[in-house]
Amino acid sequence: MTKRMWMYVGVAAWAVVLLGLAVYSFRSDPPTVPAQTTVAQARATMDRVTGELRAVSSKIQIGAYAEQACDITKARAGLALRRELTFTTDPGGEAALLRSVAAGLPASYHARTSGSDDTLSMYADAGTYVTIRGRLADPGEVVVTLASGCRVKS
Repeated sequence: MTKRMWMYVGVAAWAVVLLGLAVYSFRSDPPTVPAQTTVAQARATMDRVTGELRAVSSKIQIGAYAEQACDITKARAGLALRRELTFTTDPGGEAALLRSVAAGLPASYHARTSGSDDTLSMYADAGTYVTIRGRLADPGEVVVTLASGCRVKS
């Protein structure tokens, strides 16, 4: 074989290797941005979190899903989900309730609270790019919001 022929063989072999790695990566790597997951996956995660939060306190009002249209790119439409859960307690016990909500979540969510008793807030990551945010609301109320971010509809 000539030098030029070896070059063509090498380039073709490299292209086959890159194509093989791309197919493997597409099939086996986890998503790296919310747009690589579906609304159904987000809803399943949010339903799981809702069940886990229901176990923290029986005094909970679960809101319906709010859907909001969004753009993943200029050419691709998406959908964002949001759900609010309202916990009730005796006035003055809101901070303790929010701390118990954070403590009642699985350790893998890395739930954390910040602020003083008057301005306490909570943040956790439920996985599949679903966030959990908690805040003090009216006296005797704590609101926890689950949000999915923009993702593909199907």
